[in-house]
Amino acid sequence: MFDRASYKGAAKERLRGTWFPAAAIVTIVYFVVEALVSRLANKDNYTMSIVASVLNIVVSGVFTIAMAHFYLEYNKLEAGVKPEFSTFIDGFSYYIKGILGILWFFIWYFLWTLLFIIPGIIKAIAYSQMFYILAENPNISVSKAMRMSIEMTKGHKADIFMTYLSFIGWFLLSCLTCGILFIWTVPYIQLTFVNVYQYLKSEALRTGSLTQADFDEGK
Repeated sequence: MFDRASYKGAAKERLRGTWFPAAAIVTIVYFVVEALVSRLANKDNYTMSIVASVLNIVVSGVFTIAMAHFYLEYNKLEAGVKPEFSTFIDGFSYYIKGILGILWFFIWYFLWTLLFIIPGIIKAIAYSQMFYILAENPNISVSKAMRMSIEMTKGHKADIFMTYLSFIGWFLLSCLTCGILFIWTVPYIQLTFVNVYQYLKSEALRTGSLTQADFDEGK
């Protein structure tokens, strides 16, 4: 059974005494890079805006898969063991899958959003596990990872949506601290959704909707 409270509790426990410095630095680096790209996009120059838009897609894809890799590995560590920042850097080796993944995600998200915003949100949730799948096994094609994500989230989209909503309070509190609290909140959210992914994966294997061979393709 999907247990949001236990996933969040496990994430908090994992963070206890281990989130600093690596997880905090990962968050800071992400926000700094995003801020720099956003500044380029705000330039009153058409060419620069186009370049910034392309760069934003690239950065989003690369950072998303690198962070997925970092937090998947972080979650495997024994209690009390701190993650290494180098684990995050290792995730950049999957940059091609990250860029292809974010392009694939945005194309399909955009197409579904044309049918109004609600279908777009539903599909965004359906595709939400794709980067964890690719980070665990970059040999899987982007299109197959998306299909696997769709399969894994069947019957759980409302659960995932409510998990996102459960962090609204933390988001608002982080904003009130001028963003400082995000260096803890982001790792908390990331680890919670790694736990969600692990549950969805085990459930897909248990029900037979996916097999271990699907996750091990090309290994």
